[in-house]
Order: sequence, then C-alpha cells, then structure tokens
Amino acid sequence: MLITNFKNLTRNSLRRVALLIVEAGYQAIDIEKVVSERINLKNNILKIRSAKIDSLNLNNFKRVFVVGIGKGSALASMTLAKILNRRLNGGITLDVSKVKSQKSKVKSFVGTHPLPSKQNVKATQKVIRLVKNLKKDDLLITFICGGGSALLCASEKELKNSILATKLLTQAGADIKELNTVRKHLSEIKGGGLAKMAYPATVVSLIISDVPTANNDLSMVASGPTVYDKTTKKDAEKILKTYNLQPTTYNLKETPKDKKYFRKVKNILFLSNREPILAMAEKAKELGFKPKIYSFKIKGEAKNVLIPLIKNLKDKEVVLAGGETIVRLKKLEMRNEKLGKGGRNMEAVLGAIFNFQFSIFKNLIVLSIASDGRDNTEAAGAIADDSTLKKAKKLKLDPQEFLTNHNSFHFFKKTGDLIFIKPKTFNVADLMIILKEK
Repeated sequence: MLITNFKNLTRNSLRRVALLIVEAGYQAIDIEKVVSERINLKNNILKIRSAKIDSLNLNNFKRVFVVGIGKGSALASMTLAKILNRRLNGGITLDVSKVKSQKSKVKSFVGTHPLPSKQNVKATQKVIRLVKNLKKDDLLITFICGGGSALLCASEKELKNSILATKLLTQAGADIKELNTVRKHLSEIKGGGLAKMAYPATVVSLIISDVPTANNDLSMVASGPTVYDKTTKKDAEKILKTYNLQPTTYNLKETPKDKKYFRKVKNILFLSNREPILAMAEKAKELGFKPKIYSFKIKGEAKNVLIPLIKNLKDKEVVLAGGETIVRLKKLEMRNEKLGKGGRNMEAVLGAIFNFQFSIFKNLIVLSIASDGRDNTEAAGAIADDSTLKKAKKLKLDPQEFLTNHNSFHFFKKTGDLIFIKPKTFNVADLMIILKEK
C-alpha cells in the first residue's frame, strides 16, 4: 500500500472505494516496479518497453552511462543500474532526494525545487562534466522527469535569472509551457543543450511526462534537455512581454538549432498520466462504478477546475482527469495578510467545497493528488466529502478564508483529510477523481 494513512482516511465505504482507485493509480507509477517491468537486459541486448519495444545492442558501445534529472530520477536510475549491472560504467542523478544504494556506480545529488539554488548549480556542473567527456562510441541513457527545469541550473547567471523569472511568471499565472519556454532560453543545458554537450555519443532519453500538452510535446518536460527545441529566443521574449516583464533583464540566449546534435538521440515517452488514469478506470470498473475519463490534460485555475466535473456527475460514476492547474497568488501582504501553505491539488478540492458547500456533497467524493506525492508540501493532496464539511462546520472553519489565503493545507489538516504516500512514484502531473454513489 503506497497511501500511508489509508486506514485513517477510510471513514466510510465510499471513501474506501475512492482510495482504492487512487492506490491503483499510484501502483501504476511505482518507480521500481515500472522500471523493472519495462527494462530488461539479456545477452547484452537491452530492451525498453514503452509505447513500443526499443532494443539496444550494448556490444555496439564501449561505455554505458546513466544520468537522471528530475523528481524520481534517482530511484529510477538506481533501479536501471541494477539491471545494467557490470555493463554500467558510471552515472549521476540530480533529484530532490537522495537514494542510498550500496556499491552503486551512480552518484546521487540533491537539489532544490521549485526554485533552483547554488546547490543545483554545483550538481549540474557535475552532470555537464560527465556528459562533455563522452566519446562517439559511448551510450548515455537518461531519465528525464518533472522538476528537472528547476533542478538543472548550469551557472550563477542562469540561477539569478531563473529564480526571478520563475517567481514572477508563476505569480502572474503563466502556464507550464510558457514558463518552460522562457527557462529553455535562460540555459545552456535545457532546450536540447544536454544533447549538444553529449555529441557525438548516442543518447537514449527515457522521458516521464508531467506536462499536459497536445501530442505529448517532450520538449516541455524538464525544459527538454535532450529534445530539439522548436521555440526561439523571440518566443521567450514575447512571453515575458505578455506578463509585463522586460526581456533585456534576463540575458536570453538561443537554444541549439543545428540538427546534427540530435541525429544520435532517441527520445522515448516512457510514462505519462495515461498509465495511472487507465489503471484507476480499470479499478473503478472492478469496484462496480462506471469510469469516465474527462481529460488527460486538464488545465485552468485550480480552485475552479473541478466544477464542470462535479456538475455533470451521475450516480455510480467515477470521473477521472489528469493535468496541471495553476494558482494565481494575490498580493496578500498589501492587506497585512500572509500566504498560507498548500498546493494545486488541495486548492482544487477546497475550491470545490467553497463552490458547492452542502448542496451537492451527499454521497459524493472529491479528490485531487500530486502523482509524486508532494503537492507543494509533504502531503500528496486531499479528499473531501460530506464528513469534511461537517467537521469544518464544527470547527468553525471558513472555506473562503482559507481559499483566499491559499491555506488549503491547514484547512485539510484540521479536518483530517490530507493524503500522504510513500515517496517512490513518478511525477506525471496531477490526478483528479470524483465519484458518486446513488
């Protein structure tokens, strides 16, 4: 069981159903399980199963290295290291947490997220040194995961500009595509920069998508360090101007456009939110509910995003969605108020409570979670139903006040509705579930 407080949250049978569906989703993105099931080495042939099966004959390479970038990449890389065993020559991971592994040839480094720090710069420089020393008969296998945009930071100049741009664009409500387009053009390693550094080695990039875009645009995941970048410096300038920011402040640069750097690069969509959503749909069916997938790339203001899903909900139906919402932060300090604690998922559930109150919550569950178990806090997200509202009323908690102050974590901490999971799942953006009994 990956949900660590499953028993405490199971106050009634409908909650149990909802949490079993969530657990099925988390099991589908369990890092060690997925990597072990999808990658195997036999007779020096490495087989990678994603949408199709890719095979690599390791006899064609003198050396093999692994680099992991982003949340969950350390555990994924360590798991791959065990599979490669003696064929692995070395590797580096840059993640938000360290994974201890005895006798591993992969060195694990920790960086900060959602904003980069000098810690990130030091670790990124180690990645750059490894990659730039690769030869034409070397193989580099990378795990590229969400969070890599913040974790990868190549210089002090990028650090300064990235922190400033990320803060201002996030507060203004820029979406992930806009944010990562700008971050690509602040960096020498993002936007295909890592592929250029690795040239002329062969690069196989296993990408775990946390970015809900059309046609699975892999260039947006972790700002696409191994993917040819179709955006330009002018695109980044335009985005900054849209949010009333001055482009000349940020020392923007063009990303690599010479396609020779990408001829020996294979980018594979290894995992996305389709896997957990389909697993949850299957579990819902097994438990006697009719699953309905609303969207794999839902977006919008977090506090309002669940409203259309709830309005169209029918009895014995489970509505599932995945994607990434935004939270527009208001300048509360002007009213002598401070920002609270919370994340997109908790805010989405609190927004549903505020919008519907007691009018609709009978026999209904609303739930939203971060796939990697950290919704900008130590909690993965929150669950709410009629019992949540009764507890809030008893404690005299005003949902509007907590929503205004973006303090969803403390609201659900008081009602006992925070969800916690073991930190061993991939980041494939957010997952939302709404179900109704007769």
